[in-house]
Amino acid sequence: MATPQAAFAFYVSGFLVLGTGIELRSFPDEKPVGALERARARGEAEPHVPLLSPRDPMANSAVLMAELGTVPPAFASGDGCRASPRTFSLVLGGRLSRVRFGARAVCQLHRLKEISVAQPGFGERGLGEVAAFVLGKRLGDDVDVSRVVVPPFRFGRDTLTFVPADLGPLATGEEMIGTYHTHPEGDLEEGLLSDVDLRFMRSGRVDFHGQVGSLQSDHEGLSWLFDIVETRDGDWNVFAHDRDRLNDVLRRCEDESDCPLNDLRTVGSRYYLLTRYYEERD
Repeated sequence: MATPQAAFAFYVSGFLVLGTGIELRSFPDEKPVGALERARARGEAEPHVPLLSPRDPMANSAVLMAELGTVPPAFASGDGCRASPRTFSLVLGGRLSRVRFGARAVCQLHRLKEISVAQPGFGERGLGEVAAFVLGKRLGDDVDVSRVVVPPFRFGRDTLTFVPADLGPLATGEEMIGTYHTHPEGDLEEGLLSDVDLRFMRSGRVDFHGQVGSLQSDHEGLSWLFDIVETRDGDWNVFAHDRDRLNDVLRRCEDESDCPLNDLRTVGSRYYLLTRYYEERD
């Protein structure tokens, strides 16, 4: 015959099992929300300008790539971008490269800047910094931009952190040839590569479906030629990606009291890498 203590123990055990059963009962799985859907649900910073999230890198990439996809090859009418193609030339390692951005690629970067500037919460002259990788194909000395790719990223007023992700395969003959990112203020205050940008050159990795990898040196899938910095109140500042000189600048920034970043655009400096671009006219 069970003692009162044993009966009480059985009663408590039964209550706990019942409670556990209630807590563990299953519910139908909710449909996963994709990155683009999350971004669309966030709303707009301004009419027709998506609101980015500093803490949702995959959604930022998804919505910006969707925006780039809406830019048509050319604008025949309306208030849309009607940019001219842009070209610039540079010599790295004794090799000439004439880089050409078609009108659509120029308009895509204009669109990225428009979205960047519209992000709220970064002060009157700030912006939500955005970045992109530029892909292209080479034929002799001529390099044609083929695509602009926005990787997943977190951002602040003037900071940006990439999140590792497979950005999809490269097309035949396609390489990563440059970078683009926005900066606050104007060309006099900003418009420069930062020491953070230079450290990314040394430690960064990019994954195009198993190609590219480390950014420390050129190899298959990587022919890093330039970096474009565009300020809120300015236009493109194009810097030739001379890895040796940029590494030297970074060493001085890390090891010495002076950090000669401004020399990147000072004519006559040993570190001068600013390259002028030209707009093609009919």
